[in-house]
Amino acid sequence: MQKYILKSGKVVEMNLAPIETALELYMAVVSECKGCGLDITVAQEDTILDLLNKNMDALLSVMSSKIVIEAIKECAKYVLYDKQKFSMEIFEDAKCRADFKPLMTLICIENLRYFFDEAHIIFNAVLSQMIK
Repeated sequence: MQKYILKSGKVVEMNLAPIETALELYMAVVSECKGCGLDITVAQEDTILDLLNKNMDALLSVMSSKIVIEAIKECAKYVLYDKQKFSMEIFEDAKCRADFKPLMTLICIENLRYFFDEAHIIFNAVLSQMIK
């Protein structure tokens, strides 16, 4: 189990989803990126903003996909947010809503990182923007 502290101060206890569930997420993300010109090569001078900009079409496709969100929610069943099992009801509280996107991104990255060895630097850079 990994523990993260979001910028809000809330603690996330992360357990990886079972392989079948993680593979569903992987397939959903790859499907959304297909045809978007995804480029995960990293030059030494690249910043996180450079990487995001050159992959904006793929990023927007993934972020707007109901299939990806549902796959992340399945992976989230193995996560505790502020000592609570993940549920969408948590985010009905306005104080928690700001954590929704960082939490979903964290769950997605942690469950995908093992399928994309070459994207390790990108994943770490994105995570550093969301956690303390």
